Amino acid sequence: MSISVVNIKQDTLVVDVKQSQPTVNVQSYDLTLDIASGGIVPAAIDTTLVASTSLSALRCITTDSSGLAKYATPDSLANSVVIGISTTSASTGQNITIKTSGQITDASWNWTKGAIYLGANGSLTQTAPTGGSIIVHVAKAITATTLIIDIDTIIQTV
Repeated sequence: MSISVVNIKQDTLVVDVKQSQPTVNVQSYDLTLDIASGGIVPAAIDTTLVASTSLSALRCITTDSSGLAKYATPDSLANSVVIGISTTSASTGQNITIKTSGQITDASWNWTKGAIYLGANGSLTQTAPTGGSIIVHVAKAITATTLIIDIDTIIQTV
């Protein structure tokens, strides 16, 4: 099967598979081919939510039952549904910006290339939880200071 790609930074990404010629509509997102992470990742997408409590930047965020932002935590399945990583801090009732995809960089980080997981109180960690913990892979470190957000399915260890 032969595949060719046309218009990769347009509103439509056309993948021409010789047998059926499907078209994939990408709807106004730039795509980045990132060899280090092993694939195509969407451009950075930010969303804004209201904070349920005081929240810091560079933490994994989920929502409470009212749709307000709070730290994701690996203590229960409900609390470990990560929607993105906060790029701003916020006090209770203020807007907080959350990056749901793309790259995120911080000069204070010192990651080793590899997987980044959800830690306590929404923290980012390279230490995978063990022994009955909930594991959520949230990003890949591609340099010491840059992550590609890559939120995966929740896994609970036994």
